[in-house]
Amino acid sequence: MIRSLVELKEEQIPLLALAIHNGHEMHPELLKICGISEADRLREEDPFTEVFTEPYPNRIVVYTSRFTVDLNRTREKAIYLNPDDCWGLPARTVRPSDELITELSHDYGQWYSLLTFTIQRLLAKHSFLTILDLHSYNHRRLGAAAEPDAQADNPDIILGRNNMPKQYYAWVDRLCSELNNQAVMGHKLDCRIDVKFTGGWLSRWLHQTFPGKVVCLAVEFKKIFMDEWTGTVDNDFQTALGDKLSQAMLPLRIL
Repeated sequence: MIRSLVELKEEQIPLLALAIHNGHEMHPELLKICGISEADRLREEDPFTEVFTEPYPNRIVVYTSRFTVDLNRTREKAIYLNPDDCWGLPARTVRPSDELITELSHDYGQWYSLLTFTIQRLLAKHSFLTILDLHSYNHRRLGAAAEPDAQADNPDIILGRNNMPKQYYAWVDRLCSELNNQAVMGHKLDCRIDVKFTGGWLSRWLHQTFPGKVVCLAVEFKKIFMDEWTGTVDNDFQTALGDKLSQAMLPLRIL
């Protein structure tokens, strides 16, 4: 079972925030055959992205690790079996059993059914729904003591719009303009579109499944709010960073 939090506190607001890679929990059988350390696994997850959903009254947060089931991939690719499936990492010491793969595939389908039900519930009240698919990414790949990766290729916030219909591109442009150069606790934000990350399967699936009824924007926060090697978080900075996005969304969420 994929463990999730589903909160719909203000259904009159046509906005849903998702943190599908927030989780760290592993299926017990997968944990026994995990080929990487817990620290390495945490670094490749999107820890604490639940915090970015907190400004939004309607949200879904996933607590199961992407190393159990990756909800941002197709069902066929959602369970990491080989290093090629997860950036060259030896995620498993041996292949999971066929029975376990079948169970996890079922869990994947059940979670997408939950998402569908949640969206349909909101669409019963609204003709259109804005969805934020919130993620984070590493920028110190060369090591804890190394210099950060070049800013030119690593904006503070990336808005991924490649998987959405082009009719929504202008909306993303406006949101990017609202965020770019904004100050967050003395830090000037660098926000750009479709740099490195352009959105995954989830946003593509949503646009295919609910055409003309939803827009899903993938948002990647660079891990400037935490130390990606130790897992230490600057709580105040992260909260301020998330608030900046929610403030920019307020006048723009309804297309």
